[in-house]
Amino acid sequence: MFNFKRYWNKIVPKITSTSKFFLLAALSISVILIFFRAPSLAQLPPLKQLPIEEGSETQPVPETGIEEGSETQPVPETGIEEGSETQPPLQIRIKEGLEIQPPPEIGIEEDVETEPAPEIGWEFLGSRELNQVEINETKYKGECPGYSWSSREARFTSSTTPAARKRRVIVRNITRGVASDPYPYTDREYYEGRSSEGTEMSFGKRHHSKYFHVLDGENTFEYEIKERDRVLESGVFTAVIKRNINVRQRDSYPITKSVCMNSEVPMSLCADIRTLTEYKCGSRVIRSFLKPKTPEVGTLISNQTLYSVKYWINDRIQNLSSGSDRIYTNNFLNIKFKSCSVVTKDGSNAKECTIKTRSLERGKRYKFTVSELDYESVDIEDFPRS
Repeated sequence: MFNFKRYWNKIVPKITSTSKFFLLAALSISVILIFFRAPSLAQLPPLKQLPIEEGSETQPVPETGIEEGSETQPVPETGIEEGSETQPPLQIRIKEGLEIQPPPEIGIEEDVETEPAPEIGWEFLGSRELNQVEINETKYKGECPGYSWSSREARFTSSTTPAARKRRVIVRNITRGVASDPYPYTDREYYEGRSSEGTEMSFGKRHHSKYFHVLDGENTFEYEIKERDRVLESGVFTAVIKRNINVRQRDSYPITKSVCMNSEVPMSLCADIRTLTEYKCGSRVIRSFLKPKTPEVGTLISNQTLYSVKYWINDRIQNLSSGSDRIYTNNFLNIKFKSCSVVTKDGSNAKECTIKTRSLERGKRYKFTVSELDYESVDIEDFPRS
């Protein structure tokens, strides 16, 4: 029997290294040519489907099984003999210079233009945003607490129905939470420019004749643009009106002034002037201080004549020299003094004296005077400040 292994062992030592190299090279070239020249699976023609006649029955595939009692044959083992050389796997290289084509880009044509959304709603002076505004209000704490309300001027605009002659716009606030009897509304002229006549917008829940009331946050409005009695456009839009509350400290402020203790007496004739400091919150006085703080009110009597004057105050005799002053703090002052004058009777001059009586006003300035022709003709009158 031919022994291939023993024959191969005799031939191999006789093959030179150069011959082995050429044999391996020829084998490798053959494998590569077979690989590239063989048709791919994609080039093979598709399998033809045999037509099935109507009414024919399809036969089931026969089942293949293993009979009981039969012996199974073991799978033959495949091994690599010792001493044999294993061939390295083929390496596939990409030639330099080949360019990889990127996938095609899918874009949107630049010529396609989208229609802009209509601009309908409120414009606010000083704001570039439509239907967005903040209304700033102030809350005061301290000695003078309070709240300062504010408003913003709003104007309605519509890019679909611009302003024109004899047009008006009616806008109602139909936001949930406002009174509906009626809804807060505004009726404004819409005849020139880009927007309607202005309306003052402020926070509130009911209709007001001066202000258009809204709620803090998002509000829903319905509108009608009319030309006389014909409705040109109507619809609904929303706007966000934010309330921005600034908290500030507000205390009273002092005001110091001079006052007369008798408020009915003018300052020019006042005999008792004092310093009053009032701490106020607006027009309201929360506390005040008076200096000097005495309950009595002084009344001044001055002698502006060149002679001494005798008089009675509340039936008490007094004497006041020339150029002197005297202050009285009585609540009621009755003064009596003697005044004489020269009269002509039966062709002769005669001296006639009378007692004059007057009630003085509390807190006022008075002075004694005499006639230039008769020093005994005494009188008392108001004494203004110079």
